[in-house]
Amino acid sequence: MAAIDRPLDYVVPEAFDGRVDVGTIVRVPLHGRRVRGWVVARTDRPETSHALQPVAKVTGLGPSPELIELAGWAAWRWAGPQVAFLRAASPPRVVPALPTPRPQRPTPARALGEGTPASVVGDAFAGGPAVVRLPPAGDPLPLVVEGARRGDALVLAPSVAWAGYLAARLRRAGHAVAVLPDDWPQAAAGGCVAVGSRGAAWAPRPKLGAVVVIDEHDEAYQEERAPTWHARDVVLERARRSGAPCVLTSPCPSLEALATTRMLTLARADERAGWPVVEVVDRRREEPGRGLFSARLVALAREAGEGQRVVCVLNRKGRARLLACSACGELARCEACGAVVEEDGGSLRCRRCAAVRPFVCTACGSTGLKVLRMGVTRARDDLERLVGQPVAEITADTGGTPPDAHVVVGTEAALHRLARAWVVAFLDLDQELLVPRYRAAEQAFGLLARAARVVG
Repeated sequence: MAAIDRPLDYVVPEAFDGRVDVGTIVRVPLHGRRVRGWVVARTDRPETSHALQPVAKVTGLGPSPELIELAGWAAWRWAGPQVAFLRAASPPRVVPALPTPRPQRPTPARALGEGTPASVVGDAFAGGPAVVRLPPAGDPLPLVVEGARRGDALVLAPSVAWAGYLAARLRRAGHAVAVLPDDWPQAAAGGCVAVGSRGAAWAPRPKLGAVVVIDEHDEAYQEERAPTWHARDVVLERARRSGAPCVLTSPCPSLEALATTRMLTLARADERAGWPVVEVVDRRREEPGRGLFSARLVALAREAGEGQRVVCVLNRKGRARLLACSACGELARCEACGAVVEEDGGSLRCRRCAAVRPFVCTACGSTGLKVLRMGVTRARDDLERLVGQPVAEITADTGGTPPDAHVVVGTEAALHRLARAWVVAFLDLDQELLVPRYRAAEQAFGLLARAARVVG
């Protein structure tokens, strides 16, 4: 039950007999309150000799016995309460009964799509779980359709928008589709393809036919709250228990996928055609004074015309993230806690304790501070002066519709909010490669793949 992460015994009244089964969501009395609980087993022999209290109310349908067992495995795997996984496998609203399953129609041949050779599709669904190294411009629809043809398939996408896009294409291909979490009853009834983002890993499937995970490397599949379960690992275990094929796609497969599955690749020419031109600008021989902007990037930004957007990515918000005195070279630090301060509206603000002090060096008193690590706001101002036209800024804090400017500077949020771009430039890729994280190189490659998909 939700209040206590261990099973308790209750009596099922005769009035509820036939309505209470494994997975049913009920209300039971506990210390004078009615709390939510899940029926995880039914038995005629309770494990206690004390008098048992009756179930107070039957709320509705919940996770299947298969998902309850999977929740127990996940609780052991990620060292968390089983209740957290039972919540993830439960419907968002009360479901008193399931609708009638919809019969699946045959898939028209014209809807199978192109982009993944038939030989790769066939090999992916035979011989155990597989990861297909699909380039950013590659179309995963043939793999999704093949999974849908095998019965009650489960398709995971890294975002809600991606899931809606795949669901629309599957409907055009003649398949009945349930988009999670809103269509939980239809997914539980069967006869359709369940499509969703991370939470859909716990979608109900009467008889799991196949699993397809798009962009398995995407960090969106990792739950940020404890327990930090990963949707890819959940569906791999789920497919193993059900004996169903599990196919992962990614332009840059994760180390976990490479260690637990077999990798399939397209022909070299097909894979190269799915990547845009990647140009590395070595700025060691460039003249100083241009900051983060190479002569090549400035020229491209000036050439950008109608329908051609240049996106510059810099994963540092604010104006200046690191300052040093021009006279003595001392780093600008907070007087209270010693943390590095950043420029904020003509003054200096501490990131740790939010203390504000004047724009002056505490070591020598100089007011000349040079920028060692600029943020997107300062980069936007500098690039605007260089190209001579308005430059927009996009970060996670800027809401609303994306700007129409030809040149955009922002954090990696710009790669998620903009559908298309002519050029994507990483202003400081070394920051991504040298960050003190074990997965720094892997995550930097993921950013490049995301940018390649925006470019097309």
